[in-house]
Amino acid sequence: MRSLLWLPLALLVTTHSYSQETFTLSEQTLGGLAQDKSPQWESIEAAFLTSKAEAEQLHDRFRPELFGSADYSETREKAIIQFQPIWSPVKTGQVGVRQAFRGGVSLSAGVGVDQRSAMTANGTFRDVSTSTVRLDLQVDLWKDLLGRLSKAQSDSATFDIERAKLEREINHKAFAVSLRRTYWSLVANNEQIRIYEGLKNISGNQLTDARARLKAGVADGGEVARYEAQVASRQGSALYYRYQREILLKQLKTLLPELQGKEIALAPYNVPDMIKNVLACTEVIASQKGVPFEYTRYDEVTKLLRQTQKEQNKLASSYDDVDLKFVGSVKTTGVGSEDNGDGLTRGSYGSAFDDWQDHNRAGYSAGLQLVIPLGKGETRKTQELLAQKRFDSQINQNDANLTNTHQQLVKVIALLTDVVRAQKENTEALERRLVVQNRKFREARVSVNDLILDQDALLNSNLTTVNTQLEIINTILDYLVVFTETPCEFNRI
Repeated sequence: MRSLLWLPLALLVTTHSYSQETFTLSEQTLGGLAQDKSPQWESIEAAFLTSKAEAEQLHDRFRPELFGSADYSETREKAIIQFQPIWSPVKTGQVGVRQAFRGGVSLSAGVGVDQRSAMTANGTFRDVSTSTVRLDLQVDLWKDLLGRLSKAQSDSATFDIERAKLEREINHKAFAVSLRRTYWSLVANNEQIRIYEGLKNISGNQLTDARARLKAGVADGGEVARYEAQVASRQGSALYYRYQREILLKQLKTLLPELQGKEIALAPYNVPDMIKNVLACTEVIASQKGVPFEYTRYDEVTKLLRQTQKEQNKLASSYDDVDLKFVGSVKTTGVGSEDNGDGLTRGSYGSAFDDWQDHNRAGYSAGLQLVIPLGKGETRKTQELLAQKRFDSQINQNDANLTNTHQQLVKVIALLTDVVRAQKENTEALERRLVVQNRKFREARVSVNDLILDQDALLNSNLTTVNTQLEIINTILDYLVVFTETPCEFNRI
């Protein structure tokens, strides 16, 4: 009865497992998935846009701006002196355009109006209007002479944008490499499971044979127990590697949410061909006598860092410099105010603008503005030191990364290749020995423990070969994160 209660649940679990869509995973399918709403891909794009927005804010300073304002005020205040007007209501407004230029020059032009009314003992003023047209000019004569600082700010922003583009490309490549690293870890895991499953089947057959011989009286219980322990051990190891597989799949699905809810199946792969491609890629790298800067974008990043550092040093050195500016303006005014002799003075916006043609009220002003910092603080020195240290650290890190990555790769790959070659020879020798040991065991010339020790030795040799091959792949992938343009087949994604 209890088993019948579990039947619907078992059917539900079975139905759910078979309802999952199967996705065939290969290196070729990773490229498109990386750009398909991947959180890490979007994070890279967000970081690029953040850097770009911060840099473009500096360029915005040199774009023209339209400005304007309007104001209305009214009061019930009474004049203390009867001949003094209290203007109410008062309506003002202005509109214009202004722009700062990279040559240390700023210019603005605008039109303003003022209209107001008042009552006094001498008469009434109604909508008396004033219009103005004004042109203002400001020229930096010292700190930003000829746009020295403005150009430094603009160039620094341009370099930052270019560097952000390069870093985005590098981060995209690094993300693709991380996906490939997870893929090949899954391949290695699949090989490890296959090895353990194969040995588990062999142990199962040996256990069946030992039980049969126990019934026939030609084996003892100790031999059967030893095989039972061996089957359990290899079953446990196979389950552990299946657990590792689930961990790797979780990592992959976290990187690629598109795979969530899907059953992942590895497409057919060829490890020997892959190793050949890796070694061919290594030969391309080893043929370079020096660091192959043409294969990387980091040298371009370093160049932009040096250029940005130069411009930032200019800005830091002028922090507490003398600030001298020329300021000038030209203005003309029109007045709309007509007294008809009846005590009422009336005006309008139109008459204020028409007044420009009838009367010349143009005027100008010119002057100098000077600011001299008194006392020398530590801010300037701190900013200069910050510009030097911040950029030097990134430049030195990039240079060291390029040099060390290239110089060490060929040595490491050569060592790992020798390890694989030695392991292959070891595996072939162990396979030949195991054939002999199986024959001796059937002839009762060796014990079951000796046979199992030889089987375990072959198992460990095969597992070590898989791990070393994975290490070779990860090593070359680490190289391709830095030298992203390496022209070899293995760098196709």
